[in-house]
Amino acid sequence: MNDDIRLRLEAAGLEVVGPFSGAGSSVAEAFHRVVNVDAEPVETIPRDCPEAANRVSESWQAHAQSMGVLSEDGSFLAAGSLEHGWIHVKLTPTTSIFSTQDQEGDLLFISRSPTGNQVCAASGEGAEYWILAKELT
Repeated sequence: MNDDIRLRLEAAGLEVVGPFSGAGSSVAEAFHRVVNVDAEPVETIPRDCPEAANRVSESWQAHAQSMGVLSEDGSFLAAGSLEHGWIHVKLTPTTSIFSTQDQEGDLLFISRSPTGNQVCAASGEGAEYWILAKELT
C-alpha cells in the first residue's frame, strides 16, 4: 500500500487495516457510478455552512450506516486510488471524512461495503458538498 494513502486515511482518523483483495466492484466501477453527470446526491451541504466539516462527516456516516456500507464493527472499504484499489479501514472516535480533502480543498471520498456492492461517497460539487449513495450491480 502506498504510504501517502495510508497517511491520508490515518490523518482522517481512520484505522487502516490493510489492502483489500476480495471480490466485488472495483474502485473504478464505483468511481464511474458516483462521479458522473447523472449522479444525484442523497444530501447536499453548502460549502459556506459554518459546520460543513462536521455535517459532511456525520451525513456520510449516517448514510453509510443506513445502506450497509459499515460493518457492525465500523469497518468498510475506502478507495485508495484507481491504481491501489480498496483499503480496508475502520472508524475511530476521531474519524472525519471531511479531512480527506486535498490541499486545494477538493473532497472525494468513496467507500464500499466489505461484503457487497453498496457504495457511499462524499464529494465537493460547485458550491456544495454532496453525499452520494448507490447499490452497484
